[in-house]
Amino acid sequence: MRPARLAVGTLLLWLLVAATPVRAQAITTGPDTSPAPADVAVQTPAHRSADIPARADADEQDVQAIVHRAQAPDAALRYEEALARHAKAIHQLAERSSKSDLAVLSVRRLESLQRHWLLYERSVAQTRAELARTINAQSEDVSDLANRRAAWQATAHTAGLPPALRERVEELIVRIEDAEKVLSVPLARLLDLGRTGGALATQVQQGIASVSSMVEDQDRRLVSMDTPPLWLALREAASREPVSAGLTRSLDIERTFASSYDAANVRWLPALAAGAVLLLPAMVWLRYRARLLVATGQASEPSMRALSRPWAAWLLLVLMGAVVYDIQGPIFRQQAVMLLTWIPVLALVKRRVLASVGPWAYSSAVFYLLNTMASMLLGDQLLYRSVLLALNLLMLLILSWRMLRARRHAAEDAGPIPVRALTFLGWVACAVLLVSAGSNVLGNISLATMLTGALLDSSYAALALYAGSTVLVALFQVLVPRSTLARFAGRHSGSLIPLAARLGRTLMVLAWLVYALQSFRVYRPLSTSLVTVLTHEFQLGLLSISLGNLAAFSVAIWAAFWLARTIRLVLAEDLLPALALPRGVGDSISTLTYYGIVFIGLLLALAMAGFQVGQLAIVFGALGVGIGFGLQDVVKNFVAGLILMFERPIRLGDVVDVAGISGKVRDIGMRATIITTFDGAEVVVPNGMLLADKLVNWTLSGTSRRIHVGVSSGYSVSPKQTIELLVNIARAVDGIALSPAPIAVLTGLTPGALEFSVRAWTTPGSDWVAVHSALSVAIRDGLAEAGIEVPLPQREMHLRSVSGAVVPPAAAGR
Repeated sequence: MRPARLAVGTLLLWLLVAATPVRAQAITTGPDTSPAPADVAVQTPAHRSADIPARADADEQDVQAIVHRAQAPDAALRYEEALARHAKAIHQLAERSSKSDLAVLSVRRLESLQRHWLLYERSVAQTRAELARTINAQSEDVSDLANRRAAWQATAHTAGLPPALRERVEELIVRIEDAEKVLSVPLARLLDLGRTGGALATQVQQGIASVSSMVEDQDRRLVSMDTPPLWLALREAASREPVSAGLTRSLDIERTFASSYDAANVRWLPALAAGAVLLLPAMVWLRYRARLLVATGQASEPSMRALSRPWAAWLLLVLMGAVVYDIQGPIFRQQAVMLLTWIPVLALVKRRVLASVGPWAYSSAVFYLLNTMASMLLGDQLLYRSVLLALNLLMLLILSWRMLRARRHAAEDAGPIPVRALTFLGWVACAVLLVSAGSNVLGNISLATMLTGALLDSSYAALALYAGSTVLVALFQVLVPRSTLARFAGRHSGSLIPLAARLGRTLMVLAWLVYALQSFRVYRPLSTSLVTVLTHEFQLGLLSISLGNLAAFSVAIWAAFWLARTIRLVLAEDLLPALALPRGVGDSISTLTYYGIVFIGLLLALAMAGFQVGQLAIVFGALGVGIGFGLQDVVKNFVAGLILMFERPIRLGDVVDVAGISGKVRDIGMRATIITTFDGAEVVVPNGMLLADKLVNWTLSGTSRRIHVGVSSGYSVSPKQTIELLVNIARAVDGIALSPAPIAVLTGLTPGALEFSVRAWTTPGSDWVAVHSALSVAIRDGLAEAGIEVPLPQREMHLRSVSGAVVPPAAAGR
């Protein structure tokens, strides 16, 4: 019992001290020598005495873990080595970029140099991002330690704390302070590395700006005479520079950039090599698959011609993958890959296309190679201009001969490409070559170089894109045959395939157009001007809007409605009918999907137009009152449309009577329903009227309908015999259901006639009007064959007064 008494006594003593905090603090704490300020102890809550032991143990473990992470040797060393590599490479690239002989390089070499700087920019940015994450993690650890120290210092200042607990708290405070000292060293090192990374990033930005200014200067030289005329250059032949001046610099730039680019993307090289190796047997199997599809009639032989030569198709796909890999890599290597592409292109392009293009398809690769090699000779301006002029004249000669031959033999050389389009493009190419040769002679070598290279690049890329598209189309047809596509797309497969083909051709033309604009050096100024125009804002009071926002809004609205219509059509006619859904559920799903996509598209369009979608709730709330009063009928019909979608009291094709009209339901919209009457009129009925008024749906639970035919007979015929005859006649009529069986009942005993009613149900899906007419005709013929006469209506006439002139004849006649 002694420990229990001791615990109770300690608790009472702590409560007493807590009740008199000022006195207890004066007695127990004495002078405060701890580093924690008084305001921190007040702001940071102290731990309760009962929680101190467990909380101290947990914090001590956390502090040890933080110290262990901070003392990891690879944390700062890895970043230091990476930044050292970047600094060395950037220094070497800066030396190459600062040399004066860059002026003799072509714009393609300058673009490779610019891409090299951009590669280092991405590498430095990636290293800095990883370093920033590490610094943030250690900063959070330091902040965590500071918060823990403040909390324990506040606990240490608690009045009446038992000596054992106070000693434990002070010990933990010392451990936290030691941990903060341990963390300060690596954190300071990381911060220094962060400053080093920032300096490298600034140096990279300066290098990019320097090379970009050189490229822009090359673009400005396109409209100015940058060299003497050719006849003056021939006189100054003695001052020619060696050919190696530009050749060595060009090869050095491309070689160093290629090694740096491959080192930065080394993780992709094994995957690309493995993909290229595995693609070859896949192409052989695809050729076998293509032959089977052609034999079974699921594909045409011309469309599968690209797969009949698997080696060429494999090489083309591998080279296309290399182009994608080098999309931001050395331009000279891209040019080499494009040159190798000439071999599979000629093997895969259709002969009719080659016949339409003529010898240009074969000579373009030779001219492409010669122009690429000539671009290395810019160090010797006279030699380069002479080679370029000869190349222009030879290309002009071949194109002119082709144009004249096409005019003479237009019918013979007709191919899949329109003759007018080829003729127009040919004369445009001749004009470009003439301008290039003229500018070369007059002294604008930059314009001549650009026009010649752009013409070859664009024409060569057109053939390569055409050959690649044939291979991709053949692969798609083999992997997704017509039977599979028909099962997936249903009845719309015949329209979806041409739509996909048009979309693919459009994308291919757009890709070629962008490439051609870049080759002719007009893509950058054109895109800059377009961005400037689209981003120019117009102020209309407090509203600020730009042409780009309007264009984005229009495109988003068009895309939303097109996508909504397409998905609604596919759901309503292909996917949902194949599911076991109750009648009308598919129509509701497709309609709600349509309006849901349109609503989401509208929100996206508003967001793209610059509106804050989150603030639209305020606008809708402000307009709610006005909508409630001014558009209450529209809102009522809209809500009624939603109820009709979910409850489905009417469905498409139902025969209904509403608002005094009868007809079939043709469309159920969110505001109104269209009913086609039996006279052919289309009546638009608001949805609110369908819910408010009495609605008769003849086909809600089924399409069978009961018909009535009234019949009269004389008193001389037995009623049972008549009933049996009428029932047998009704059973023999087409369109009368046998279950429930038709019946005939005696409905009245009128003077001179017995009244009968024939009641029968039509079969599902039959036209009840036609069945009613057929039953009436059959009853009339059946009664006539049985000798049962239908009595004529009888009327009695009573004469109250007769004139004298009529009585004698009447009496004489009697």
